[in-house]
Amino acid sequence: MKTKLLSGFALFLSLFVLLVVTSCKKAEFGDHVILATGTEVSPILKFAVANTPATYLVTATSTQKADQDITVSFAFDSAAVKTYNAANNTTYFVVPLAAVSIQNLVTVIKAGTSASTPVSVQIISTQPLLDGRSYLIPLTITSVTGGNMNVLSSSRTVFLRIARIINFPALSMNNSTAGTTGTPGTRGRFNAAWIITNNPPKLANFTLEIKEYCYAFRGGDGNSNPQPIQSIVDWGDQMEAAMFGLRFGELGNPNNSLQLTGPLGGAFAYNFNALQWYTISLTYDGSTCTMYVDGVKQTSLTGSVVLNLQRMQFGQVWGGYDTKQYFNGRISECRVWSRCLASSEIKLNLCGADPNSPGLVAYWKLNEGSGSIFHNSASTGAAYDMDWTKVYWDYAALGDDKLTLVDKSTYVTWTNDAFNSCSQ
Repeated sequence: MKTKLLSGFALFLSLFVLLVVTSCKKAEFGDHVILATGTEVSPILKFAVANTPATYLVTATSTQKADQDITVSFAFDSAAVKTYNAANNTTYFVVPLAAVSIQNLVTVIKAGTSASTPVSVQIISTQPLLDGRSYLIPLTITSVTGGNMNVLSSSRTVFLRIARIINFPALSMNNSTAGTTGTPGTRGRFNAAWIITNNPPKLANFTLEIKEYCYAFRGGDGNSNPQPIQSIVDWGDQMEAAMFGLRFGELGNPNNSLQLTGPLGGAFAYNFNALQWYTISLTYDGSTCTMYVDGVKQTSLTGSVVLNLQRMQFGQVWGGYDTKQYFNGRISECRVWSRCLASSEIKLNLCGADPNSPGLVAYWKLNEGSGSIFHNSASTGAAYDMDWTKVYWDYAALGDDKLTLVDKSTYVTWTNDAFNSCSQ
């Protein structure tokens, strides 16, 4: 009998809790409120800017039709960006006032409707917007008059993220501008290693990044020339004892899979598309190396390593393998950081990074469009400029770092077409 009473009490208690929780949910979601339109899921809304002037209309929404006119006032709220960055580990910037025009900050939800008259937000110039920075236009509801409704706190502020369409030159690694052109025997001859002789950094934590665009993934049996393998980039010490690298099509894996190689082992990301730009990021926090593609985690490896960055290498530099394993595509935005970036930070830098960002050790945008010097945009300056008239390769493929100084400037090929675009 005692057991039955206890069971009955437990059932009653469960039903009581369920009733209370359900009632709370109904009260929470049943309240009629005012919110910035479109912020139900995220307070950040994309504002695409291809040309100027570009206009975005911001409105307020009530969750029921107004029974009288409701006045909703907005304000430009710079402090909200700082608060958002602190809460979400992001580095958004407030849009410079010289770039934007905002009109009609006082809006009205007319009786019998649920949407307000619009605030007109215009980007009048992109000149004040610096490359590598992601900008927000923050508008906060400051007051509501009439209608006896509160503002939903999580949707009080709307952030318009300015998404500029950026076109850029990029560096071709196959000495051609398309997947089926180029002189036989020259493909891969661009490949070389640049040696850092001036204060090479030693990094206990780091982020390594590059943007890549592959024309086509190769087939073959692995022994033909070219091989399915396409070597893109390596970061590491001069003697190749601890190099982190990226290459497509390692034997036994799909040719559109990307392999991370290095002292912690190997790992893969899969299902890449040809004719599409990707930002590849490798982060290391002192114990775990993680590969991200466009800011989305793909795979990770664990272990202990310190990156002695003496050597930046594009492609495979062993003689013979340079033409067998050449990368059939383009590269851009090569960066080295002395800290482990969070996914949220990586996503803000997909089109470019602020050269003055904390921890940015080296930043080769690879967008010069002419010449054979790849300039370092980070504060470390010209000491880290890559000069492709003074690079190295292992022409005899000895594999024991018998590097030979060579001028490879004649193999530098630039591209600048509709494929090279990014929405910042």
